[in-house]
Amino acid sequence: MKQIITRLRRHWMPLLAINSALLAGTIYAVGASTTIPSVWKANAELNIPQSTDQLNSSLGSLGNVQNVGLDFKNVNPLQIQLSILTSDIVLERVRKMDPEGDSYARLNDYKELFVITPQEVSTIIALEAKASHPQLAADRLSMLIQVYQERLNELRHNDANVREQFAQDELNKSRNNLIQVQTQLSKFQKATGITDIAEQSKGLIASINGLKTAKAQAIAQAQANETQAQVAAANLNMTPAQALNSLRLGENQEYQAIRTKVAEVETALAEARGIYTDESPLVQSLLVRRQELRRILAEQKATALPGGTNEPVDTTLGGNAGNSRLEMIAELTRARNTAKGLYQQANQIQTQINKLNAELSSITSNQGELTELQRRYEIAEGAYKGIIAQIQQTKTNPFSVYPNVQVLDQPTIDTKPLQPSQKLIVFGGAIAAIFGSIALIIFLEGRNPMLRPKDLQQIELPILGKISRLKRPNLEKHLEAEIEIDFQRLASAILMAENNRLMITSSTAGEGKTTVTLGLALALVNFGFRVLIVDGDLRQAEMSRRLGHLPAKVKADDKPTLVPICAGLDLIPAPLIPKAKVAKYFASGEFEESFRPLADSNAYDYVLVDSPPISLASESTMINAAIRDVLFVVRSGKSDRHSVMDSLEQLNWHHARVMGLIVNSVDFLSEGYRYGNRRELQEAEG
Repeated sequence: MKQIITRLRRHWMPLLAINSALLAGTIYAVGASTTIPSVWKANAELNIPQSTDQLNSSLGSLGNVQNVGLDFKNVNPLQIQLSILTSDIVLERVRKMDPEGDSYARLNDYKELFVITPQEVSTIIALEAKASHPQLAADRLSMLIQVYQERLNELRHNDANVREQFAQDELNKSRNNLIQVQTQLSKFQKATGITDIAEQSKGLIASINGLKTAKAQAIAQAQANETQAQVAAANLNMTPAQALNSLRLGENQEYQAIRTKVAEVETALAEARGIYTDESPLVQSLLVRRQELRRILAEQKATALPGGTNEPVDTTLGGNAGNSRLEMIAELTRARNTAKGLYQQANQIQTQINKLNAELSSITSNQGELTELQRRYEIAEGAYKGIIAQIQQTKTNPFSVYPNVQVLDQPTIDTKPLQPSQKLIVFGGAIAAIFGSIALIIFLEGRNPMLRPKDLQQIELPILGKISRLKRPNLEKHLEAEIEIDFQRLASAILMAENNRLMITSSTAGEGKTTVTLGLALALVNFGFRVLIVDGDLRQAEMSRRLGHLPAKVKADDKPTLVPICAGLDLIPAPLIPKAKVAKYFASGEFEESFRPLADSNAYDYVLVDSPPISLASESTMINAAIRDVLFVVRSGKSDRHSVMDSLEQLNWHHARVMGLIVNSVDFLSEGYRYGNRRELQEAEG
């Protein structure tokens, strides 16, 4: 609370200005509210039912087109109706029908008479009209509903006509495109013989798989017959070719007849050799005969085996129909022939498979073009069906875009007119004053914040004294009175200083540096010291004025005027110098020369210089060249943080020795107690 009061004191002037302006505005608003005529209000409600008409049409591979009326999930129809209700066309027609419509030069002014509010999570629109008379308000609302419904009918007719005209043009284009694509598709199918890629490919693949199966079976049977022939050949101990040649010789009658004759000659020769010698004519004739028959047998063999072969042939076969070896050879031959036949069959099947693969490849190569033609045909057919569906939708459902509007509540008049509430105006002014003041304080504090105790801790300078709010702020009028205890404490702290020349300054005006200087001087005098006060604030000369000595003009060779104030306290008042020459007065050293002789004469124990504020004048830094020790005064609730920090930085830049801070106008929690003799206490209590 104390901080709030402090800030109010600090910014009382801008706060007074803004609150005065708000008060004047509130008074004007209250006065103006008495001159505003009464306003009557009429209300009505409209309902926009959700359409349930449905129209479905298949677009082939493109899907279906479906009309389900107004879908509140995707679009809010109330906003569409609100736009129509507040359109310039509708309200302009209503204004022309209004008896007082000519009094509104601008259509926007006339629009302000109507309030149209769509209700959330419903299909209801609330209407409100204002007028200077009750019946006029109801008539205005009725005219608005009438013109609104007429406008809806116009929009329905226009929408239907435009849709139908546009759809007819698009229908003709779509029909021509469909016929063109259909013709191209038919020509392509006729040229390639491809009608249904999926079915034809499926049939070809099935045929190819069947032929591959038959081929595999034929090869398997052929291999089985070959195996059977090889087994028979192994049993006969001859190759299939040898077995075949042996069979040929065995079935050759001429060869067998000659072989029989050779056997007979062999028999006769064996018998003759058993009786006769080889030189016997009989033996010789048999040898010749055998030789002749062998030659004939060899010729017959060559005739029976025309190809000739070097492989051995079994010539012992034949002549016996029941010979089992002949049957085995015959079985071997049949197995070989069967295997050859099956291999030929497999080759023929492979040829057929190759033809089917070529046909399938042809379908695959033409698949892209056929698919593209079929896709174009489906798109053209779907677009054609979609346009037909849109035409049917336009004819069968004229309320699909602009639904039928139902009047739930006819216009009713409010029994109580609308009038400005003076209480609300006053309350609003009070709220504006409160929040405006808070905002102004926050703005001013943010731009130039007040010095806080935390800031004093960051400065890292000792606090030499804290001066409470003075009971007698006009010290110059009570020079002989008891000195405040706070100034006595400050004087005690000053006694520790090595230098007796002190400059008392502050960051800006109003922080009490002049009061602190005078109080400190009186406290030192009370301690028995001789004190000289030098008024260094030539622009304001506050110290000189308070002690009753106005600035006087001085010449360059004039000695400084020494004014006795009280016992032990003298004053060198500020000379009257033009403001343009004040800086020169300090820079030339004239100010220092004005009090140096007195300060060096040991006539005074302390010299206190009341300097101007550092942030408002440049003389303080020039005074600091002569007096290094500085007492810096800050005031609680008054000093600005930025100004104090900048002033201390300037002093540091000029190598000033800031002995410490003096905090002025401190609010202590307790009042303390009076300390003195008993008589003074009794007088105080009395």
